[in-house]
Amino acid sequence: MSAEPVKHETYTHGHAPATVRQHGKRTAEEAAAFLLPALRSGMSVLDVGCGPGSITRGLAERVAPGEVVGIDLSADTLASARQDAAARGVTNLRYDEASVYQLPYADGAFDVAYAHQVFQHLREPAAALREILRVLRPGGLIAVRDVDWGTATYWPADPWIDRFVETHFKTWYRNGGEPRMGRHLRALFNAAGVDDLEITAAVWCYATPEETIEWGDSYAERLLTSPMGSRPVEYGFATRADIEAMAAAFRAWARHPDAMWAFIHMAALARKSGASRS
Repeated sequence: MSAEPVKHETYTHGHAPATVRQHGKRTAEEAAAFLLPALRSGMSVLDVGCGPGSITRGLAERVAPGEVVGIDLSADTLASARQDAAARGVTNLRYDEASVYQLPYADGAFDVAYAHQVFQHLREPAAALREILRVLRPGGLIAVRDVDWGTATYWPADPWIDRFVETHFKTWYRNGGEPRMGRHLRALFNAAGVDDLEITAAVWCYATPEETIEWGDSYAERLLTSPMGSRPVEYGFATRADIEAMAAAFRAWARHPDAMWAFIHMAALARKSGASRS
C-alpha cells in the first residue's frame, strides 16, 4: 500500500442532505441497466463512489450470495448506507471508506467494478481507471456511467437557469472535474487498453409535473444549502443574491405547465485484458 495521503477531490455537488437524498433515489435497474444482464450469482463487485448505496444495494441483490463492496470518501454517507443495508437485512454487502486512486484491495480481487457519475469529478480519470483495473481479475468487467452536461436542454428558457448552467460549468472546471465526461468515456477506455468495449447512451428526461418539481426543487435546495451554491460565490463566479435568484428560477420553472429537462448519460462496459481465450 502507498504511504501517500489519500487524495480527496473537490466534489462539485457536495454531500448536503438535499444532494444525498436525491442520489438515494437512484436504482441499479436504471443506473446500471447496461451492466445488469452480465451479472451472475456469486460474482464479487466493487461499487466506486457508492454514495448512499441505493444502487449498491441493487447490485448486491443481483449477485447474491456474491459480495458487493461500496466505497466512498464521505464517512457520514457511508454510515447512512450501512444503516440502510442493515435495516433491509442485506448481508452480502459492505461499505469501506476509500479513494479510487488508492483502493485497499489486492490485485484481481473483484469480478466486476462499477462507477456511476464518479469520473466527471476526478482530476486524474486515467489514473483512477488504472487503479480500478488493477483490482479486477483478468477478463473482469468494468462499467462506468457519466453524464454529459453539454447535452442539457430544458424549456421554458430562463436567464437565471442559463446563468446557473454557465456558472456550474465554470465551478466544475475550477474544481478539477469534467462536466462533459460522458463524451470522453470511449477515449478514456481505449487508452486503458481494455477488451470488448461497448458504449451506450441513455436519456434522463423530466417532463411530468411530479418530475419537474422534484428536479427543480432539489436543485434550488442544493444551490442554497450545498457547495453547488457556496463555491461559485467563493470563486467569485456569482454573488449570494445571484445564487438565490437561480434557486427561485428553478422553483418557478419546475411549476410551469410546459416544463421539461433532459440530458444524455454515456455508459462504457468493457473487460480487463489478459483473460484466456481458450
